[in-house]
Amino acid sequence: MSNTAKNVQERPILITGGAGSVGLQLTQRFIDNGQAVRVFDLPFMDFSALEKIPDVEIQKGDITNPDSIKDAVYDVKTVVHLAAVLPPKSESDKELTFSVNVNGTSNILCAIESINSSCTLIFSSSISTYGATALEDPPIRTDHAQRPIDNYADSKIEGEKLILASPVNTLILRIAPVAVPAFLEPPSIWPFTLEQRVEMIHRDDVVDALFASANSTIDGQIILNVAGGPTWQLTGNDYITDYYGFMGAPLEEAICRDSPGWVDWYDTVDSQNLLNYQNRSYQRYSKEMQNIIQQMMDE
Repeated sequence: MSNTAKNVQERPILITGGAGSVGLQLTQRFIDNGQAVRVFDLPFMDFSALEKIPDVEIQKGDITNPDSIKDAVYDVKTVVHLAAVLPPKSESDKELTFSVNVNGTSNILCAIESINSSCTLIFSSSISTYGATALEDPPIRTDHAQRPIDNYADSKIEGEKLILASPVNTLILRIAPVAVPAFLEPPSIWPFTLEQRVEMIHRDDVVDALFASANSTIDGQIILNVAGGPTWQLTGNDYITDYYGFMGAPLEEAICRDSPGWVDWYDTVDSQNLLNYQNRSYQRYSKEMQNIIQQMMDE
């Protein structure tokens, strides 16, 4: 089967895990583009922001329930599959992580195959699936071996295996760590060493990549790295120094890994050519963070 893509605009878009920050922003993009959206997420999630967006269909359910996901998948053009157990929870509950990230993905595939075989799947995976690559030459490409070092990466690899063994047309996006332009508490341990190569991506660029993916006809199964691009290719020390500078916090409070984690620099030539999503440089993100902190201080 050939691997090609071209723009289309047809039936509703389903976003699983759509009540989160990325899902909310992505929903608004589709609506602004005149596209119908169906958002699927757990019943206890906060849907209030989505309820304010006209013409959004909300379905509450659980991807680990096959019947629940069949109703959601019915008659959609594309499934943007964001629902997942993320770190740090993924590392404290492996059983839940695999139930959602692997069995939930299996349920989505089964639903597509049985009741909506023309549907395309956009799968949110992770560059963490490559494992620790600090001793190798960058950039890391999509044909690199996958060597997980945590539960989350392991679950994403298993999800990818299920997809690649299926007949469903799929675009697998291996997404880099997401930098959110907001005041957030730093992680207790940064997932890299100071010397390590690190490439993140602006949250809004992730939304752009997902939006472009859903508006493409995928013929076959395509795997792409999604990361910030050359301006985001820094070191762990660069990111941490800037972050604590934004926050006005003592740099000595930062705690990094003792050994390299799963971040690196990535080959994103194919994904950028297809999706044209690298629209926000690291320098722009830095200015956004500085403005956010300044506004907080002025209030």
